[in-house]
Amino acid sequence: MDIYKFFSVVSGIVFASAFVPYIIAIVKRETKPVISSWVIWATLDTIAFVAMWVKETINGQIAAAVILSWSVVVLAMIFGEKGWTRLDKACLAVASLGVILWLAFNNAVFGIIASQSAIFIGSIPTFRHALKKPAEENKLAWFLYWLSCPPAVYAAMQQASFEALAQPINFLIIESIMVYLLFFKKRA
Repeated sequence: MDIYKFFSVVSGIVFASAFVPYIIAIVKRETKPVISSWVIWATLDTIAFVAMWVKETINGQIAAAVILSWSVVVLAMIFGEKGWTRLDKACLAVASLGVILWLAFNNAVFGIIASQSAIFIGSIPTFRHALKKPAEENKLAWFLYWLSCPPAVYAAMQQASFEALAQPINFLIIESIMVYLLFFKKRA
């Protein structure tokens, strides 16, 4: 196994391990996942996975995201924040537009751009939730999600293409924002 594949596997294992404390915290009702973000993430991670598969750029992080984010969607429907705010609906609409544009252009690269843009936009409700109710997010899980990002970016550097780097860099940005909000943001 070459070093890039090794880091891809490490990233996937660390990303998958982050779901353990997150799911436990959801079941214990310590964490309240934002349904809109998880529906957007699971759907678009799946679409990104397919587009990355077409471009032969799949990594361990996106594979783990697709497999495990759907379990959080189910748990979010049971234990998460109920109802959809205007922001949630707007983010879902923008995410849907990204998918429609990808289908209209029938281009995997455009699919990666659209899905990663929509994944970031779909994160906004969770950013807001972390800002307003940080105790309802699991710090260990978000730290592990973040920890999976540097090896994923490093692994993607082997191909040094937009198709390979877009998803791990987007995840790094999202997880960095969450870590900042949960660990470093001063509370009023």
